[in-house]
Amino acid sequence: MGKKFYAYVLIEENSNGIVDSWDLCKEIITGKKTRYKSFKKLEEAKDWLSKGGVYEDKKALKEELKKSLREGVFFDAGTGRGIGVEVRVTDIKGLSYLPKHLPSNMVNEFGNFLAPDYSTNNYGELIGLFLAIDIALKENLKEIFGDSKLVIDYWSKGAFKKDNLNDKTVSLIEKVILKRKNFESLGGKISHVSGDINPADLGFHK
Repeated sequence: MGKKFYAYVLIEENSNGIVDSWDLCKEIITGKKTRYKSFKKLEEAKDWLSKGGVYEDKKALKEELKKSLREGVFFDAGTGRGIGVEVRVTDIKGLSYLPKHLPSNMVNEFGNFLAPDYSTNNYGELIGLFLAIDIALKENLKEIFGDSKLVIDYWSKGAFKKDNLNDKTVSLIEKVILKRKNFESLGGKISHVSGDINPADLGFHK
């Protein structure tokens, strides 16, 4: 395990410091009103103190990051409800596109597509991109976003090994590759977005 640095702020004493031992840090802060945080690098600890030594508001940070999102089609897949792999495709506000673009019997009560029983989560993500491309073309949107690096950065670009995948997955990958090439030839773009701010995120991993 690498060395860690512990930055602390003694609120009532209006002082702060950095030590490289948790035992020493604990000795300094015990019984006092403090804020403290561990870091892998000394520079990070110094930077935290220089900014006031305050804890980041993760919810506020997430909302701030969401403001950087651009208009487009967003997709995700996941398990968690115990009903199999669900696929979700939405707009920037998280509203599902699927009821508009798929037959009603293919969309469940949550506005999602339920993938076939044999599906893995990665296969679900692949279905998500497949649907997202069709929807983006119909909605005249030029950007697609998802949080699966495997599907976006590898499979849909043709980087995969057939020997490691079943026939259904290979077949769908090949279809998605063609769809992606067509979409990009028309000026479309497919990008990765963090699952934390993906409007289509199913939230099952949280």
